[in-house]
Amino acid sequence: MSELFDHLRNKLVAGAFAAVPIIVVVYAAIWIETNTKILAAPLGVKAPGLGVLIAVVGVYLLGVLVTSVVGRLFFGLANAVFRRVPGLRLLYQAWKDLLVVGPDQAGMFHQCVLVSVGEGRAQLGFTSGRSLPGDPKSICVFLPNIPNPIAGRLVIVPREVCTPLRLSVEEAFKYQLSSGNYLPQSLTGVASNVTEPGD
Repeated sequence: MSELFDHLRNKLVAGAFAAVPIIVVVYAAIWIETNTKILAAPLGVKAPGLGVLIAVVGVYLLGVLVTSVVGRLFFGLANAVFRRVPGLRLLYQAWKDLLVVGPDQAGMFHQCVLVSVGEGRAQLGFTSGRSLPGDPKSICVFLPNIPNPIAGRLVIVPREVCTPLRLSVEEAFKYQLSSGNYLPQSLTGVASNVTEPGD
């Protein structure tokens, strides 16, 4: 009886995880199509997806503008204005620190690592690999929660307790979302190489 219950539970969980992205994509496609029809109306053409295509082209042209000389000049001016407004300065700076990563820097999800949590156990985490200012032996690691890996804890740990993994971010998230049902090949044998604090 317990085997049947485990089988049903595992298949239902796997089915739910498979269905959620499909539902989200279909819902997003319907929502985008519904809300972008107005963009195609002036052309007098009623073709499915035309509004989405116009929106994508618009985003592309905006990207071209932002990365051009004119775009850089405009955003440099906007940056100077926001930095001088007392109420917006702190919010704007926090937004830049959180979302804008320089081209010479790696984001938080750049490297997958195993972080030792003691007693021969380890947890999968993500790090940029950059040392803390003034403390080259410590790094920030994001430890995701299950079943919602976007939520989690940001911890500061010694670099020595992190074991780098040859694992892509996509594979790491698949491993997390499957609650261990999906086991990437690169995880094989890593537990024996986990560095304990003080080793």
